Amino acid sequence: MRVPSLKVFAPILLFGLLLGASSTAAADTIVVTSISLSNFQFTPASGTATFTPTAASARARPVNSLGESLDLTSNTFPVATSTATVTFANANATGNATNGTATAITSVTVPNCTCNAAAFGQATFTGTLVITGGQGPVDVLFSFVPSAMGQATTDQFGVFAEASVTYLVLLNGVAIFSQDELLNGVTGPNQTAGFQLIPHEMSHSFTLQFGAVNTLEVRVNSNSIGANSIPEPATIVLLISGLGFMTGVLKKRRSDE
Repeated sequence: MRVPSLKVFAPILLFGLLLGASSTAAADTIVVTSISLSNFQFTPASGTATFTPTAASARARPVNSLGESLDLTSNTFPVATSTATVTFANANATGNATNGTATAITSVTVPNCTCNAAAFGQATFTGTLVITGGQGPVDVLFSFVPSAMGQATTDQFGVFAEASVTYLVLLNGVAIFSQDELLNGVTGPNQTAGFQLIPHEMSHSFTLQFGAVNTLEVRVNSNSIGANSIPEPATIVLLISGLGFMTGVLKKRRSDE
């Protein structure tokens, strides 16, 4: 029995069109990242600690493969805030020298396209710390509360997603607290990874001199990166249409034999 090639070709072509249409229905790479340091306390074994804010800064830098890029920095004192948004990416940062907090939040959502985006946020504040009411050395307990989270997710067309944070606390130019990097990245489709730094107090005692002017700098960084790669629907349709044509030809040959 002969089977006309058109009867074979038509349903396969329709299937190819549906597949091409559905291939871009839900293609998202999503990354959300945040970090915050707060509740700084300075408790000397004796005497009085006086912290005087001196500066604050915030930087927000989102970019994408469409050629859009922003790099906004604020040095407003005592509270600096910067927010920047481009297609697929957003960054926000706040450095508050008055209440001693630094926060950075970034996010990337790459939809149904072959494209990528990244967002960087940084917040800092600085100040001086003087211990009065005595002479010589004195032990001072430094404490603060860090918190952070990151979530990276890809769907069927996801190529790469990464969330990372870092923080640094400097006393007289020397790092006394740091988180080198909390990072989670995924490569390939249908992947999910994340991290969470539950708010908790961190503390350590350092020896300072009564009456000395000590400098303190607090810095946090947040990063989000995501990329998608989606096959062109036309390419899929062409491929499957070609397969349908070849199937019809083969069936015609078999029926003619």
